[in-house]
Amino acid sequence: MGLMRDEDVLNVLRAKEKLLTPVELAELLGGMLENGISHSVIVFYFKRAFPSIPLRVLLESGLWWRVGKGGMSDQEFNEHLMPWVGRGVAAGNGGHLV
Repeated sequence: MGLMRDEDVLNVLRAKEKLLTPVELAELLGGMLENGISHSVIVFYFKRAFPSIPLRVLLESGLWWRVGKGGMSDQEFNEHLMPWVGRGVAAGNGGHLV
């Protein structure tokens, strides 16, 4: 996809906010960036794209197994962020990927 400007990355995330789960949003983010996904990348971009997410929640997301040494599963990552962002915010689908 090549290098994207921060504003372009943020616009894509915002456009997909209600269509994807938090895990899918993180995967999308990683695909847009040269160095892929990391905890600091999630905090940096998610806080700017979705300012309603408390910083504490984003910091705790570093326990997700894909970006840290914690044992947070994909489903737990979804449930952790879904009160603020993602496809299941209003639907209450428990963060299950279909």
